Amino acid sequence: MAARKRWRRYIPDDEISVRAFLHLIGRLFYYVGLHSEYFLLNFGRGARAAVLALWHGVCWMLALGANILRPFFAAVWEDLRAPWRQMRSGLRNIRQVVREEREAGGSPAGKGLAYFFRGVLAYKHLILHGLAYLLPAAALGVLLVTVDGVLSSTFALRVEFRGEFVGFIANESVYDAAHADILDRIQNVDTGEDWKARPEYTLTIVDQAALYSQGELTDRIIETSSAEFREATGVYVNTEFIGVTADSAALTQALEALKEPLYEGHENDDSWRVEFQQNVELKPGLYFTSTIITLDDLLARLHGTAPVELSDGNILVGWDMLGVQAVQNVTRTVETAAEPQVINDPELEWGREVVEQEASPGLEEVNEDVVYIDGQEVQRIQTREPTVLVEAVPQITRYGTYNPYGGTAGDPATGEFTWPVPDYKGISRWASRYHRGADITARYGTTIVAADNGVVEVATDARGTAWWTYGKFVKIDHGNGFATVYAHCSELLVQQGEYVVKGQPIARVGSTGYSTGNHCHFEIQVNGQWTDTRRYVMP
Repeated sequence: MAARKRWRRYIPDDEISVRAFLHLIGRLFYYVGLHSEYFLLNFGRGARAAVLALWHGVCWMLALGANILRPFFAAVWEDLRAPWRQMRSGLRNIRQVVREEREAGGSPAGKGLAYFFRGVLAYKHLILHGLAYLLPAAALGVLLVTVDGVLSSTFALRVEFRGEFVGFIANESVYDAAHADILDRIQNVDTGEDWKARPEYTLTIVDQAALYSQGELTDRIIETSSAEFREATGVYVNTEFIGVTADSAALTQALEALKEPLYEGHENDDSWRVEFQQNVELKPGLYFTSTIITLDDLLARLHGTAPVELSDGNILVGWDMLGVQAVQNVTRTVETAAEPQVINDPELEWGREVVEQEASPGLEEVNEDVVYIDGQEVQRIQTREPTVLVEAVPQITRYGTYNPYGGTAGDPATGEFTWPVPDYKGISRWASRYHRGADITARYGTTIVAADNGVVEVATDARGTAWWTYGKFVKIDHGNGFATVYAHCSELLVQQGEYVVKGQPIARVGSTGYSTGNHCHFEIQVNGQWTDTRRYVMP
């Protein structure tokens, strides 16, 4: 209640003012800070008292231990010092006895030895007490030296392979790795041979330097197994194994000699290289000795003068696999064209095309390998993606999709006409000065097809009109000014506004209108003017 009364100075009528709010915040921070400081102060004092108490406890324990153990160590130290103290005293007495005996003219050595042995017998209990401490310490020292020697020794496995010493290794994993390495290096040429062998191990101690690494052990095993396999080079042509020889350096030299003539005149040309026409691959590795042949025999196989059995069992002979070719790397600039773009325009009449953007060629930098055989260019191989220097601009054409005859429209015409009566019998008349089209004879009812894609402009029976001579006829608008007419039909299969595709049946052959026999009068019109059909289509 008292606190609430104090707040009333800043909170009239139970409303919190800005001043009252800031005052409360300040009092809160003051309260938190005061109690935090008080807590930390008490905590620090308590921690200091605890550390001091722990330190005093440790000191008290050390003092107590020292008081308990001091008499023991003092007695041990006395037992160890007593023999040496008596010895020093005895030596002084011996020197005194010897000096007196020498002055008296007697035997100083005998007198001194007799005094020494009497002293040993008199104080032997001191010597025994000292040895009671020294001998265990000496035994411990000998044990430590022995353990250190054993632990510092290098234990190894002595490896014998097929009765022959191979080397020393740290553990069996070294041999396993060498064995696996050899198996990986042995080239499988389908000889049916296999190489598996287990060594004999003997545990021994050797110098660290005598241990073999995995690579050294591999070489040593290969050396001891030379009767079974050896290092050689196999030749593969288009992945087909041809043969293997141990004369690896001579083989490489012989193959390079075949390329040298094509380098003539191009010695300093970095863009020029010579290679074999076939994929000739040399594979060095371990090969069973039964598969190794001489270099001359291998070259005879490669030149086709000696037969070689292929992996499929066929015998190959007479084909020179070592034909060479020259390859020149060139960079040139070529023109490019962009793919034309067609935009459907629903406001433009079907079949009409309007070029909105003209095409412009681009430029690309092309890197190619030009292949020459016998001095003649035979192939160009692109080595990387071309670098675009100038972007090609495509031609953009707006294509009309509005069908003025109603219905929908599809793809534009192909631009190439097909013969409208596939099952025709003959041509009774071609276009002439007095005849607009070709009269194609056929049996009554034979199918007439659209010569190209288009929209049916007219599909009607023309009797009683200006076109009465056509009888039943179809006119197809192909766009871009081209149209075709099919007259004298017996039956119409399409109607005005319908979209038709090239080869679609549109009517049947008849003899309606001004006609003397079954036929299809076929016209091609360009911009409303008829033209000779033979210029665009022939049966």
